[in-house]
Amino acid sequence: MSVRIIFALFKLKIRLKLNNFIDKAKRGLIAYIKVFVIGFIFFVGGKASAQWDMGGGSTDTANGGVDSAAIKKAAYVRFVPPYDSMREIIFYEGIVENEDCSLCTADSLYWRAKKFLSKKYGKSVLKKMIVDEKIGHHITVKVTLPMVVVNGKYNKAAKGMMEYKLCLRFQDSRFKYQFGNFVHLQTGEGLVGNPTKTYHEYYMRVKRGYEATDKYLLASDREVKDMVTAITYALREPYRPEEDEW
Repeated sequence: MSVRIIFALFKLKIRLKLNNFIDKAKRGLIAYIKVFVIGFIFFVGGKASAQWDMGGGSTDTANGGVDSAAIKKAAYVRFVPPYDSMREIIFYEGIVENEDCSLCTADSLYWRAKKFLSKKYGKSVLKKMIVDEKIGHHITVKVTLPMVVVNGKYNKAAKGMMEYKLCLRFQDSRFKYQFGNFVHLQTGEGLVGNPTKTYHEYYMRVKRGYEATDKYLLASDREVKDMVTAITYALREPYRPEEDEW
């Protein structure tokens, strides 16, 4: 066998061994990388879990973490309407003054209020609503309107009727408003006759299910605020008798 052939066979053998060595090295490196990556993942995951547990169920929000308490639903805060302990009823009362109004006499404020109520409910209906009245001094009416509850930002529903008494008292440059005797009137489906009456004081005292009954209290609260705003605006306008009032 010639020297060239022997040398060629030797080179081929060396190359095969070298390729085999390189393949083993690659496989070993890949296995090492896999082990390293898996170990790193377990290490980071364990550290994050420990941080969550040590934070009382939350991570440090100052460092960009997520506060788990914020994820939970906020505790419901019960609505508490103004309550008159002497009368033992839900009672709204306030005084609106306008000292700069030289024409706001008690008589003028009375007629402005009467005009506002007549436009809102109609003259014939207002006559039936009036419970007590003294010209230039006070007027008391019983108001009945739909009970509209708010179930969400874009969801409202009528749930029977709401009834309450409104008393307006007048002095020069000021008037007092009083709202009380709130009642929820409901008629069951298919029932006839008188509706059931539920006084709002009952809703205020219930121990269970108050998240639902509070909607009725909130409905009356919105009604009071809307009425006070409208009456205050109307009583700032000068009184001008209508043609049929002369």
